[in-house]
Amino acid sequence: MTVHHPGARPLALLTAQDLADQTGMSMSTIYRKRSIGESLPRAVKLGGHAVRWRQSDVDAWIEEQLEPEVG
Repeated sequence: MTVHHPGARPLALLTAQDLADQTGMSMSTIYRKRSIGESLPRAVKLGGHAVRWRQSDVDAWIEEQLEPEVG
C-alpha cells in the first residue's frame, strides 16, 4: 500500500509479510513480539486490527539491530 502526499514522495507501508521478508522473522514471531512489547519497528494502526510498517522505520530499526563493529 502506498499513500501519496502532494509534493512529497510516496510513503511505502509494509504488511506483516513484507516485514517478515525483510527481517527474516516469521509472521508468528512478529505478532508475538508485538503482543508482548518486544523490539520492532513502530507500527501504523489503520483501524481494527490492521497495521502496517513504514519502510523508513523498518530500515532505521534494522540499522539499530547491527552489532557494533569490531576494531
